[in-house]
Amino acid sequence: MGHALRAGAVALALAAASGGGLCAQAQATLGRAAFPDSHDPQTYQPLNPSGQARFDLGHAVLNTQWVPAGTAGAGRRDGLGPLFNADSCDECHNEGARGRGPARDGPAPASIVVELRSRGRGRPDAPAGDPVYGHVLNTSALQGLHPEGTVTIRYRAVSGRYPDGEPYELRAPRYLLANLRYGPLAADTIVEPRIAPQLFGIGLLEAVPLRAILAPSARGPTAGTVAWYRYRGELRLGRFDWQDTAVSVRDQTTQAFAREMGLTSQDLPHDDCTRAEQDCLAQPNGGTPEVSAELLDAVVFFQSELAVPESPRRAGSASGPGRALFAMLGCADCHRPRLPVVLNDARGEAHSGFIAPYTDLRLHDLGPGLADALASGAKVPSRWRTAPLWGLGYRLARERFPTFLHDGRARTVEEAILWHDGEASRARKRFESLSRAERQGLLAWLATL
Repeated sequence: MGHALRAGAVALALAAASGGGLCAQAQATLGRAAFPDSHDPQTYQPLNPSGQARFDLGHAVLNTQWVPAGTAGAGRRDGLGPLFNADSCDECHNEGARGRGPARDGPAPASIVVELRSRGRGRPDAPAGDPVYGHVLNTSALQGLHPEGTVTIRYRAVSGRYPDGEPYELRAPRYLLANLRYGPLAADTIVEPRIAPQLFGIGLLEAVPLRAILAPSARGPTAGTVAWYRYRGELRLGRFDWQDTAVSVRDQTTQAFAREMGLTSQDLPHDDCTRAEQDCLAQPNGGTPEVSAELLDAVVFFQSELAVPESPRRAGSASGPGRALFAMLGCADCHRPRLPVVLNDARGEAHSGFIAPYTDLRLHDLGPGLADALASGAKVPSRWRTAPLWGLGYRLARERFPTFLHDGRARTVEEAILWHDGEASRARKRFESLSRAERQGLLAWLATL
């Protein structure tokens, strides 16, 4: 879609939000764009020449393969590691898309990162990592060093049956952490497998006003909660990552640079090496910081302007039995179809509008089946940010083996629904009680998002 057409979509949605009288379907076009070429990510609004140059630079940074400090001819892309999981952003977020879980048992792919969080150390607004391994278990290392460990996934089949007799099968993962370089994890460390989330539309989610998140759309057991963090001296609301652990696109980006790639920035001037990892601390760096302010600003700008890809099946999505079932089951209580945003256009002027992300950006307990576990194996209560569903149809059309949920365990949207429990148990049970035709109708509608 060209910039002129995207500008028209933005204008239509903003006009509808300001009383222009356009229908809800026109409002929902805000933030979306056709992606005829997956290697050419689109912006959700037209950019002036300087903005387009920043966007293009940020796209280049996303695709940059970083190299070790001191590599000849590296220019501004050295400083990788010493411990890391991937050497480029694109390795996990392919052109803005989310990572993919494995098709079968075996080593965890680079796009699944095992995050580590101490249950007994740190403040609630600044959780600590494992005292030895830090915030992420790094499975790669520069030549001459050893990775912190390896991660292997084993799946166990979980069989079930709908009330109408139709069988289904889920797969429950088990994560085996082996070859731990410095001994076992601390007993109170929470092991958190996380697949790389999609980047599409995250700048629009950052533009959702606080009041829209703090006022839950549902009451009672499905209201959920929020998380607050102290960020650069200011109390901020978490709204990014799988558990709202990042307060902004920039915060999410600098965390990934430091903990998953070993790259420092002006925001996080240290990587994830701990005092126990002296061989890591002794390695040279690629400058202070390793990701320059210009490159960091550009990749944050790229993400902030990134549109949400249209589904090839989007036609007719504004109505139909699937949409009605989605609301009737209670899915829309958390996967909110409509949120307000306040956006700045290319001239810097603020406008109000609406987006259709299908999330409330709040945290919900989805039951013990999806809960994280301590290194000792004991489950811990876990709350999950409602995953945005926009862009789902694009994934289903593009990927041969799409996977879902925070760790990629679900091989279909249907499996992802069946894993919902806790606050979502009533909605899941209603889904199970549908006829097969109704279930298929709902899934077909979800493929239009």
